[in-house]
Amino acid sequence: MPTMLLLPWAWTNAPRPENPLLFASRFDGTGFRQGWRLSTGGIRLYLAVLRAPGALGVSVRAHPLRGRYYTLSLWKDEESLLAFAHGPAHMKAVAGMGEFGRARGVLASRPAGPRRPTWPDTLRWLGSLEVGPYRHQQEVPAGGQDPS
Repeated sequence: MPTMLLLPWAWTNAPRPENPLLFASRFDGTGFRQGWRLSTGGIRLYLAVLRAPGALGVSVRAHPLRGRYYTLSLWKDEESLLAFAHGPAHMKAVAGMGEFGRARGVLASRPAGPRRPTWPDTLRWLGSLEVGPYRHQQEVPAGGQDPS
């Protein structure tokens, strides 16, 4: 699957806690206008996450020909993630993304494990989940982290 946009991992200066939280999202969009909104929204989110309290790092990936848009971020804890998700920086970053109706997608988090998250692992994980509201998994699935 060719990636048309990849913003690689960028890290904040915050120290990594013992048990960080991995958050990943996949949004499905169709057409140029919706794809453009999801791509530019992903870039705004990338920048907003890097300034958010409790954020450790972020990466964004887009496959517009397939209508798939992904975010991957690492957080100090679930409280930091949820504070960002409900805060003004997130709301500003996603402004305009809902113009075409509610986006279909997957929003999920899980313990990050000891290794840096990889895109192949994340794509497998998100592919195994049903479209729907945010959910938190208590455990890292077996084989859930590729060595990096």
